[in-house]
Amino acid sequence: MRAYDTLFAGLFLVAGIAYEVMAFRMPRGRIGQPGPGFFPLIVGAILVLTATACLFQALATSRSSSLTEEGPVQSNRQVNKIWLLLGFLVLYILALQPVGFPIAIAIFLVASIWAFGYRKWLPTLGIAIALTVISYLTFVVWLKVPLPLGILADILE
Repeated sequence: MRAYDTLFAGLFLVAGIAYEVMAFRMPRGRIGQPGPGFFPLIVGAILVLTATACLFQALATSRSSSLTEEGPVQSNRQVNKIWLLLGFLVLYILALQPVGFPIAIAIFLVASIWAFGYRKWLPTLGIAIALTVISYLTFVVWLKVPLPLGILADILE
């Protein structure tokens, strides 16, 4: 499984570098008036940094561990989590228009955190709400992205 971790991180690093190259070709603007390349530049940088860290971790883990492999039960659990997360993502996409971005993303985040094994509800709700507020302020208020507000449209507009 370690070879897959290294390959996965390497592919995301290449994708992040390609994303950064494309973002550099777009007008960036400035903090007060971001251009179309401003946000992609930030996302690409985060993707490159995260992929690099994951690549280093995968390489360090493969060197320090012996030749023992994960058992099939552990591998099946990981695959099940991925399918569950993909299912949550599909539900998020389906709920985005009728329910609206803030509620859909909050529910998606709670479900995703739960799927990966964190079962304390108060911190999970706090994290989901904080990330929802940050996403709303970043995309809707600051960058003026017209995301659907759904049933909260009257309250938030």
